[in-house]
Amino acid sequence: MKTLLGQIAIVILLLVAGAVLWAMGAAEQRLAAGERTLVTLRYEQAADELRTAAARNALERVIAGATGTQAAAAESERKASYWFGDYELFLDSDDPEIKMLAADASYRAMRAQGGTWQQVANKLDSIAKRYADVLRDHPENEDAAYNYEFVVRLRAAIAGARQPIAPRDLATTGLTLHGHRGGPPEGSDLKRFKMIVPMRPDERMEAEQAGRGAQRTRKG
Repeated sequence: MKTLLGQIAIVILLLVAGAVLWAMGAAEQRLAAGERTLVTLRYEQAADELRTAAARNALERVIAGATGTQAAAAESERKASYWFGDYELFLDSDDPEIKMLAADASYRAMRAQGGTWQQVANKLDSIAKRYADVLRDHPENEDAAYNYEFVVRLRAAIAGARQPIAPRDLATTGLTLHGHRGGPPEGSDLKRFKMIVPMRPDERMEAEQAGRGAQRTRKG
């Protein structure tokens, strides 16, 4: 009897473990699909997919929270929303996990709105403070350090020029999640581009033989 109960307990444990592993695998597959959509620059669709990628029921929510899948999906969803242009989601957020993203979103929202030089200078002051907060928490963050210096210098230039700033949607600059699209250098002549294809061994032998002259016979 004890043996039977022990076997039943083992079977139950295996079933539970199988259910947990199946749920983990399904969540990871959905997360991978959502991130694939994100890196192919379909931001709105990626945000929708990632919103429910980690968990679709109570069991999956518990597992996703314990394994870190939930945190990974939330981070990717925020990236998708940011690159789609939903800056309002981050402007008033005090979440320490997204301070850097909130500062970036604040800058992009400011550029999209434009305004008088006084308005823009005041907004740049608050944006610089956001980057400073990031640096206080993470002094090694090189992106935050670069952006902080950029914003401070931009603020000084705008205050010195005292000219209104026209609205500009940074989404139209061609900058994507992967950076700017690559291409040939400006002024390069693509017509002079040559492609060199390696020769096969038999072709090299034929070329060497064709370059050799006929053996000369000595006269006299």
